[in-house]
Amino acid sequence: MSCSCARVTDEWNGWACTITGGACEFLIPNSKLCAAVFDEGPDADGKEEDK
Repeated sequence: MSCSCARVTDEWNGWACTITGGACEFLIPNSKLCAAVFDEGPDADGKEEDK
């Protein structure tokens, strides 16, 4: 596992996210990918790109 915000749970896909309070968005928790896709978590730079 490569996400410090994920915790094991018996709900959803087996992982809960401490940032969103819900299910982890990825089957295998990935902090860098979460930061790239959602700009959340410990690897996020805090800047949102304009689309």
